Amino acid sequence: MEFEAKDTRAETLKQAIAQLPFVCADLPGIGGAIKATPEHFQVEEILPYEACGEGEHLFVTLRRKLWNTADVAAELARCFGLRSMDVGWGGRKDKQAVTTQTFSLLLPMSQSLEEAAARLGALPFEILDLKRHRNKIKTGHVAANRFRIVLTEVTATALAPAQAMAQALRQHGLPNFYGEQRFGFNLANIDRAFQLLQRRRPVRGKQDELLVSALQSGLFNLWLAERMTRGDYRTLLLGDVAQKTDTGGLFVVEDLAEAAARFAQGAITYTGPIFGPKMMAAAAAAGEYEAAPLTAFALTTDDFKRLKAPGSRRRAILNLEDLSVQLDEQGLCFTFTLPPGAYATIVLREFMRPPKF
Repeated sequence: MEFEAKDTRAETLKQAIAQLPFVCADLPGIGGAIKATPEHFQVEEILPYEACGEGEHLFVTLRRKLWNTADVAAELARCFGLRSMDVGWGGRKDKQAVTTQTFSLLLPMSQSLEEAAARLGALPFEILDLKRHRNKIKTGHVAANRFRIVLTEVTATALAPAQAMAQALRQHGLPNFYGEQRFGFNLANIDRAFQLLQRRRPVRGKQDELLVSALQSGLFNLWLAERMTRGDYRTLLLGDVAQKTDTGGLFVVEDLAEAAARFAQGAITYTGPIFGPKMMAAAAAAGEYEAAPLTAFALTTDDFKRLKAPGSRRRAILNLEDLSVQLDEQGLCFTFTLPPGAYATIVLREFMRPPKF
């Protein structure tokens, strides 16, 4: 067997991912436990549009627990004798949760809603709604995810500090870090991603794509963590790639005074790098900071071109205007809404630091 030297860059990046900073570091954590039962972690997917009531795709809104998205899709396909490509969904959801999600099934118009409901009734899911639509639900067809999470094993005095932290997060926003689940058990996908770089072979299949994405995500987390450490978390920089919060349009900040005023009003935010050859790059001071992670890990955009990763931008700060914390019979109940691609566990980690009271 050919010996493959361990890439020390992987360990350095893993250490950085495991030590991300907190927005509310000056406030006490409350400890606690997450997902004591699936009912303690509930998520409702919100589509960007409603089914129109006609078309060859049947939208099935259902609620399930202890099922992952792919397995639900496979069960729906089996129920109707469909190919896997005939079942669509917008995004993957946690298995250890109670999840409300909509799937699309390519079914002939001759299949009535009553007939479909009868078949679906035999499945271990709660069917909430059936409606026809003209197109399939594809990956990314998600407007937001609404969460209700109960944190258990907290002290009787945890409510006040939790609400103080929630107020701070509503005011300052949350860093849009990727959650640790993005990187696999013990962050092992980072090791595998650097092994993929060492082998210098073409990317093959979804597993390799997942590893490349983990590397991009880790570098994004590092870039944002360093920005927070510098004290630039709530500051717009010359050359930042900003995003309009209403349309999602991107542009490079050239007039800093004008852009800073819009940033303060919430009309724009800044984005971070998902490295790749087609990524819109930052310029000026922001561009220098953005290039630092690549330099630190001896990487170039050509590496990502070889890995078939074009690159993109990711919003750096999440607004949590609807974040609420209330007492629950079994602990504290958190409710909030996140855009697709954001992690509820990143919200909870702000609260679950070791208590200091």
